[in-house]
Formats: sequence, C-alpha cells, structure tokens
Amino acid sequence: MVDVSVQGLEIGNRTFGPDLFLILGPCVIESEELTLRIARKVAAVSEETGIPVIFKASFDKANRTSVHSYRGPGMDAGLEILAKVKKETGLPVISDIHIPAQADAAAEVLDVIQIPAFLSRQTDLLLAASRTGRVINIKKGQFQAPDDMEHAIKKVISAGNSRIMLTERGVSFGYQDLVADMRSIIKMKRFGFPVVFDATHSSQFPGKGAGRSGGDRSFVAPLAKAAVAAGADGIFMEVHPDPDHALCDGPNCYHLDHLQHLVLVLSAIRKVVSSGTEQFSEPVLKKMDETPDILKEKLQKIKLIVFDVDGVLTDGRITFGSREIEIKSFHVRDGHGIKIAKRSGLNIAFVTGRSSEVVGKRAEDLGIERVYQGMWDKRPALAELMKDLQLLPEEIAVVGDDIVDIPLMRRVGVSFTVPEASEEVQREATVVTQHGGGRGAAREIVETILKAQNKWEQAMARYYE
Repeated sequence: MVDVSVQGLEIGNRTFGPDLFLILGPCVIESEELTLRIARKVAAVSEETGIPVIFKASFDKANRTSVHSYRGPGMDAGLEILAKVKKETGLPVISDIHIPAQADAAAEVLDVIQIPAFLSRQTDLLLAASRTGRVINIKKGQFQAPDDMEHAIKKVISAGNSRIMLTERGVSFGYQDLVADMRSIIKMKRFGFPVVFDATHSSQFPGKGAGRSGGDRSFVAPLAKAAVAAGADGIFMEVHPDPDHALCDGPNCYHLDHLQHLVLVLSAIRKVVSSGTEQFSEPVLKKMDETPDILKEKLQKIKLIVFDVDGVLTDGRITFGSREIEIKSFHVRDGHGIKIAKRSGLNIAFVTGRSSEVVGKRAEDLGIERVYQGMWDKRPALAELMKDLQLLPEEIAVVGDDIVDIPLMRRVGVSFTVPEASEEVQREATVVTQHGGGRGAAREIVETILKAQNKWEQAMARYYE
C-alpha cells in the first residue's frame, strides 16, 4: 500500500478517516420500519466492532433503469425517516441529491451529502452541495479516470468547502459490466481526501436484469477485502435482511446477517496494512525475468547509487517564493538512509535535470560531492562517474522517475523507480519501491541494497550500542 497522508473528517461526534470507517444501509428507503430495523443492526455492528459507521439510504433513486422501478418515498418523507434514524441510533446519515434545489433541505438532516456517480461532473450540483457546508461524498463516475476527480474537487473547493470524500464504484467494462481497478484508490488518495470503495455497486451488472441492474453479491466481500488492503479509508456497502426481495439493487446487496463477520475481517486487514506503513517493505519486482535470487545477485554488485532529485528525493513539487526563492521538501529518513549508505561504503551521486541552490545545499548537508545539475541528457554524467570511480555498469544502480532517466536506467545493473513514476519509467525499472518519492523511497532502496550485501545488520549495530 502506498503511504499517503489523509486527514480525517469530523462528522457528528466522531472522526471518519484515516482509520477504517464504513458507509452502510439499504439502497433505498423501502419503509420506515425496515429502515430503522437495518439502522439498529448497523449501529450494533459499529458498537461491537468499534468501527465508525455512516448510515446510508436514498430517498429517491432518480436514475433507476426502468420507469416502473421503485424510486423511494421522496425527499420530504425520506428525510423525515433519516432524521428518526439519526435520533434513535446516533449514527450520522448520508443520502444523495440529484438537483441543486435539493441541497439546502437535505443539509437540514444529512451529515454527508452524496453526489451520484452519474452526476459527478454536474457543476451546479457540486456547487450547491458545497455551499451547505456539509461533508460531500463524490462518487467517481463509471466513465471517469481517477485523475478526472481533480476537477470535481476543485468545483467543491471553489465554493468554500474542503470537507470532501471520494468514492470508487467501478468503471465501465464493455457493455453491462464493471471492473474494480484498485489502482484508483491509490491514485485518488493522492488528492489528500478520504477514499471510499463501494463494494456493492462495483459488483453490479448495469442494465443486465430485464429492466433493472443485475449483479453478483458473491463479489462484495472479496472486493471489500482487496480495497482495504489497497488502502481504502472507508468501505461502502448496501445491506439488507432479505436481498433477494429488496426493492432496489438486490442482486449486489450484501446480507445483513453476514455483516459483522465481514467487518471484523476488514478491520483485521486494515490493522495488518497499517502496521506496515512505517516499515520498509520488500520492493516490487517489475520485470518478469527477475526473481528475488537474481535481483539479490545484482544488488550484491552495487557500489554506486545515482539518484535523480525531483520526484525521487522530493515529492516532485516545487514552491516558488518571493525574490526567486525555490523551496523543495526532503524527507529526513531519506537523508539518514543516504548517510547510512555512505558509511557502509556505497558511493552516492545526484544527477538532476534542473539546477537549484537547494539541491546543492542538500548535497552539502549529506556530504555528497558528486552532484550534476542542469543535465537533461544524463549520459555524460554516468560516463564520467564510471571513469572516475572505475566502475562497470553492473556495479551501478540508478533511481529515476521520468522519461529523461530511461537512458541511464537501461545502462546499469539495477534500476529503481517510485510508485508515482510515469508508466514508461515503471516498465523500464527493475524495481518499483513501496514508498513514494520524497517519502522514504531512498531509504527503502538503501536498505534493500545493504540487506542484499549483508551489511544492514552491521550498519544498525552502532545504534544499539
């Protein structure tokens, strides 16, 4: 899982995110009695598992496949029922709106206003929801790429509200089918907002049900587990005591009686994933002809690590202040890792396309003498390093994140890149790190190389004396 910092949202009297939370309830309000029954069960599951829950139910399913399908009780009656759920169970509530005129009335009851996937680009709807000041859950359209959500986010923020969640609910895969791309979770988390995975609608077959959507609820639990493992902050599931007779989306609805067991499993997965986010995990091999043993043999030969700077030792962002001041952010653990590498006998060089006083200062701070700046063609720097240090190509590792680094990556023994790198670079790299650029990738690389060379324990010994 990529370690991305996400801030939690205060909803009601609880914080939702970055720890695991759930959005649970029926697809649509079928009746007051049934809605309260489901809400009580959901609240009990939350109490017994310790996982915070937002109760969901639609008051109007305006996008049903057939004109004859049940839509719900309508906004006024539906909000009245949701207010009763909120009062009796203490759970915050969420529902979707479809036109801007519904926003203010919905905000009188709802803690979270949901923007349906089909309407995720509707500017007026997003602005109206934003102006209520409520938390806004934007469901990514089945037709949208994860990066497209930047525009929806900016629309909400432009109206003065940054209390946002993003929900992945599957992407269209041909006709009447969806596929769940777990990379979407990782990509959307980079926006810095909690990301929710909708396990029930990702199990849907849109329109494939004789005038209604079909689905396969057996997909729900496996997809939810995978999403938590991929780093989802929340899981959205529609639950019902009798899914086969639910009035909306029954085929992909999860059985209420099975909910608590699944929630406990999701919680356990989350704990395992979270416990490893601050550790330096094994890197990901990208080339199919590489095995751990072959990689270890290559790493044992490394005597020089050549680092790109922007996007590798930083997160790639550059801030320009007044009087031409350029600001970059470096991670202290990366710096410590580089110092450990030097003490363990590895040579270090920086080769970067940009020129910056900040890079020179960082190199001086770390005791790096071999610094090449303003070199978009980095091959001459590599040739000079090989000559000065009398090294063979297989004794060099290169770390890069963009296409200008590919020529060097092709000329050395081992090439590393970071998860944020372009697809072209990831295809070229031997290894993609678990940690991001400027967030521990350099430390991870040093540790990987020194462990392969049986030097890590010795390097650590000085800290235990």
